[in-house]
Amino acid sequence: MQGKSPFIALLLVCVAISQGLAGPYAPPAGQPGSTAVGMNDPNIIAWADGWENYVVGDECDQQWQTPQKALGQAQGTSFEIVCLGRGGEITLTFECGIGDGDGYDFAVFENSINDTFLELAYVEVSSNGTDFFRFGCNSLTPEAVGGFGTIDTTDITGLAGKYRQGYGTPFDMADLRDVSSLLNVDNVEWIRIIDIVGDGSCYDSLGRIIYDPYPTIGSAGFDLDAIGVMNMRTADLDKNGWVDTFDLAILMQAWLSQPGDDNWDNRCDISSPKDDVVNMQDFFVFSGQWLE
Repeated sequence: MQGKSPFIALLLVCVAISQGLAGPYAPPAGQPGSTAVGMNDPNIIAWADGWENYVVGDECDQQWQTPQKALGQAQGTSFEIVCLGRGGEITLTFECGIGDGDGYDFAVFENSINDTFLELAYVEVSSNGTDFFRFGCNSLTPEAVGGFGTIDTTDITGLAGKYRQGYGTPFDMADLRDVSSLLNVDNVEWIRIIDIVGDGSCYDSLGRIIYDPYPTIGSAGFDLDAIGVMNMRTADLDKNGWVDTFDLAILMQAWLSQPGDDNWDNRCDISSPKDDVVNMQDFFVFSGQWLE
């Protein structure tokens, strides 16, 4: 309602929670207004191709500790995953790079068997592999959830694991634009997934407790299936919002260069996978975005 005060808006949310009504965020996959991305969505043009820094949390059996299972296309099953365990984490890498294009830029797939048993995780991104920046998130789940408890999808946003297996939670790099000079939202090559322990020790962006099923054992915590890319590294090399002759001049200046050459420019290595040389593969990508 136009002109509604923040206090009234917050009060209505609190009333909705107390009455067990649906929250304000997107509903489960398949329902009107859902933001879920299907694993066979044609807008997915690439998948994670590497991993690093897999830190296994508590209550994760050895059989679930295979990071390679998070690479490539999502499988949409309960088994072809890597489990993080309680408080665990993993970083996936993308040679293609992820850019801030139209709409959502990537989606994270978990293996929940239904729309309510949701194990959640923070999502962080990096352009240099060292400095990571977290997407904002909100959780309105009002009380602790048992090991076999449930979560209302409409009570959470900005957290991986919002949707059932076969459907990814999407993220838009525009949400982090200008968050830091250390993050180039048009060239993200690392995504870190951090399990949220649902015992009340983790918080959302506004300092509210994030609850999810706890305690669980054997394969506790977030189960990562895959990360799909919808928008790759951009050919807008000078970041003026247009792929034009200025970008072409930058590309030609770096033509046939490799790391170590005086004219090497990492921005111009835009093919997938990166091959550390500015050549026709990069030109093909560039020409496909000409005047966009």
